[in-house]
Amino acid sequence: MKPFAIAVLVFALGLGNHFLIGAVRSQFRSSSAQDQTLALVSLHTLDELQAGHVDLAKSFLARQVAYYYNDVQQFDVPSPTKQNLLRDIEASSLNSPELKDALSKKRQ
Repeated sequence: MKPFAIAVLVFALGLGNHFLIGAVRSQFRSSSAQDQTLALVSLHTLDELQAGHVDLAKSFLARQVAYYYNDVQQFDVPSPTKQNLLRDIEASSLNSPELKDALSKKRQ
């Protein structure tokens, strides 16, 4: 009976390890995709600013923030960080016509 219990334990540990490695890989891919998105947004904004298109850069950034605020944030889990971000977005919209305009437009 003891060898059977050891075999079951080894199998369970191997199976658990397999799922853990899969979860870590999935998280890494997700993090990598977020980093790529951030780099893409930053690069586009930097290019607009380098070309002297300040208003286009502000408008582009405002649309990205509004997309999160109007569409994506509803799927995020509640957290103090999320609540602070939403308050910061609302406060910034008081001083930024581009952000205020972008927040008022829902994506079709």
